[in-house]
Amino acid sequence: MQLEKQALPFCVQPRFVPRLWGVRELGEIYRGRKQEAEPIGETWLTANDCAAGAEGESLQQVLSRDRDQLMGLPRYAGDDFPVLVKFLFPADRLSVQVHPGDDYAGRHGLGRGKTEMWHVLAAQPGARLGVNLRPEVKMAEFAAACRAGRGAECLEWQSARAGDTFYIPAGTIHAIGPGLVICEIQQQSDNTFRLDDYGRLGADGRPRQLHWEHGFAVARPHAGGGKLNRDAQAEGLLVNCRYFRVEKYRLENTSQPLAPGKMHVLAALTEGLRLEKASRSAIASDSPGRSKTVSMSAGKPEAAMESHVSPLGLTRGSCAVLPAGSAAGWELAGRGLCLCLDVTLPANLEG
Repeated sequence: MQLEKQALPFCVQPRFVPRLWGVRELGEIYRGRKQEAEPIGETWLTANDCAAGAEGESLQQVLSRDRDQLMGLPRYAGDDFPVLVKFLFPADRLSVQVHPGDDYAGRHGLGRGKTEMWHVLAAQPGARLGVNLRPEVKMAEFAAACRAGRGAECLEWQSARAGDTFYIPAGTIHAIGPGLVICEIQQQSDNTFRLDDYGRLGADGRPRQLHWEHGFAVARPHAGGGKLNRDAQAEGLLVNCRYFRVEKYRLENTSQPLAPGKMHVLAALTEGLRLEKASRSAIASDSPGRSKTVSMSAGKPEAAMESHVSPLGLTRGSCAVLPAGSAAGWELAGRGLCLCLDVTLPANLEG
């Protein structure tokens, strides 16, 4: 997909990722999907190989061809998309795990590290998230507990409800319990060190691999992560770190202007969202998955002829990207009560 001189927004198609702890029913978020043949644990919304726009090129191909137009980051020289947006659907608990930072990952040939955040979209009664060790637990005790299959007992478990946000910097020991739907924003990295998987068997019938050497080398009892103290129903800034900035928009038949000159990755948490030019607010028709040019010159003097861009409809559980090279005047509009996360990148991001 060749971006134009004034780049247009485009939708990215999610990739459905099987996980043994996942679910088989996704119809509540992805309408029209039937019973899954295998458990789906994650949908990756901005993976490098996700299809971008109507032409089916990968997001990484778009980046390599139009880096400046897409991102507008003069210091970023990476060959992949720097941030990964996911939805998680745990029907069973995830392993006790930890992610490395950039320095450790680089020294060991693992690419980049992995700092992430979670925004809870739905939570069944009793759903919990484990972040950091309990204050009284020492690292030696935790290591012994993991080797005995009791690592989860050492975590500080907190109840989770829709609207909660957790920040998980690299080095944070954590685990996700069942009964949740989570939107996760992270560095584009799959570096995860399992410390305890409860003796769970993989698809091959054998216990899944643990990564004690690397994991205990990077794990910290308290790495600065945890639940953020904010009104779960409020909008505004959720997380601002060296890798990404995330804002939440709550739109009820209203619109949110999007700052020009920077790339916006928009994760649709509900239906009813669309990207449109501010001057086009009177146009009601959506064009899900693509933007197109519509002539508005009929009945106008020749000097007043101009082209306008039709709205881009977003579907729940997907992402749209507004490139940095887009013209000013784009806004995110919602019909009914709509929720969206807006992910932007620091101007000095390197890769």
